[in-house]
Amino acid sequence: MLYPIELRAQNQRLIRFYLAKSGYDVKELYNPVSLNAMQAYLAISAILLFAVSASSGEADRNPLDEQFLRNYMAGEYDLVGRKPDSTLTYTGHVTFRDEGGVLRVTRTVEGATDKCVARFDSVAGSDRIPVLRMHFHFDGKEYDATYRWQSDPDNYPRFTGYLYSSSTKAPGLEALFPIHK
Repeated sequence: MLYPIELRAQNQRLIRFYLAKSGYDVKELYNPVSLNAMQAYLAISAILLFAVSASSGEADRNPLDEQFLRNYMAGEYDLVGRKPDSTLTYTGHVTFRDEGGVLRVTRTVEGATDKCVARFDSVAGSDRIPVLRMHFHFDGKEYDATYRWQSDPDNYPRFTGYLYSSSTKAPGLEALFPIHK
């Protein structure tokens, strides 16, 4: 059995040394490829990789298409949540409406209805992860919520988020599921 020891360049060829029971055996890999050609190939690959990664980063810096997102998110949702600083759960109904370039929200939880406005924002500094933020009344207190969204298998948006106030020790959790009509 042969065991590889090292990979090194020698005489413009890559050579791998193998340790055998009786000493060293040498096996040449890539006989026709010179190091100069391989270095040129690696340099071109690195330049192309850098160019692709630099251009893809520009897409992350572009602003959200808020008009499209308001239209995409408009609809009715079932709400499932856990109250902040508690293990109590609740259910409800949320409606998003695009009215005059504003995403209006109606939340009905435990028989109480509250209306608010949702706004688009980003988090995580230079990563600029898009989120949806709301400020509303719930259970007799003022809360803020931050949601992330993604498309479900039918291309409807689903939301998951945190519910909190300035005095919250453990944020509440909410998930919004689209009601298909």
